[in-house]
Amino acid sequence: MSEMRAEPLSPIDTATLWPQLGRLSTEIVATRAGENLLLSSGLAATGLTRLPRIPRTIVVGVKRALRYRGVLVARELAGGAAWEIVSIRIARTIDDETVGALAAGAALEAARRNGRILFVRYPESSPHATGLQRAGLISYREEHLLALPRSGRSAETGAFRPAARSDRAGTFRLYCKAVPQHVRRSEALTQQEWRAVIDSFDCEKEYVAEGDRGIVAWAGFGERECHLILEPGIEGLSDAALDLIESHGPRHGTLVLGDDQDALHDRAAERGYTAMGVRLVCARRLAQLQSLKEVSPLPAESLA
Repeated sequence: MSEMRAEPLSPIDTATLWPQLGRLSTEIVATRAGENLLLSSGLAATGLTRLPRIPRTIVVGVKRALRYRGVLVARELAGGAAWEIVSIRIARTIDDETVGALAAGAALEAARRNGRILFVRYPESSPHATGLQRAGLISYREEHLLALPRSGRSAETGAFRPAARSDRAGTFRLYCKAVPQHVRRSEALTQQEWRAVIDSFDCEKEYVAEGDRGIVAWAGFGERECHLILEPGIEGLSDAALDLIESHGPRHGTLVLGDDQDALHDRAAERGYTAMGVRLVCARRLAQLQSLKEVSPLPAESLA
């Protein structure tokens, strides 16, 4: 039996996929961005509408004859160093072979487009973990999701201010100090890769707080989720950051904390944050694909 492979889909293939999406009812990775990007690809193929600029995408599928067994959508993250899988859908309830082929196909396409890392997030108890691991996506961090408590909202930001473009280097230095080495090694060895990590958070607003040694705290707010990075050992910084989350975060959003942020997790629990679950963050380092130059044979005389 030949090895199953996922093939990249053209915009026309993406448009013809829509009638079959009802069959692909098992959602392994399902973000709003994934559905929107697949829809945008289909609309672009029809030529009936002018779309706003969308990120570069990879769409790969596994099919037998004309029937799809699965489809995957990945998007390029800021800076171009990394790609993120934002949607995986399959026809069967469990199909590790198809899941592994889709993820491996996405990794190959990302490498062809000069990507260095492929990311994916999925629930800790997912029955599809084996298929993703087959494609070399290794879990390196847990993310704990905490529901924000109901509290009064204020326009005050305290010690925080809106982040500017000039804060990128300082934020990366904070990341290098606050995040464990095994996490940095897997996701962001350079500032360009750190830009990709922030983009994967889908932040619409960013805030920073400064101390004597530069930026000591960073907060990112998306439509549904909030993220924090704090320099350890600074008294009162955790409460100031949680005050900002409660006053500026989405009303029905969640705070996402890594498994290395135990002190912040405990303080959030004391303030009434409710645990909602855990998801795994996985990554695969990609080899850069280089096409070989054509070699022409030369007569021995010319070498002399």
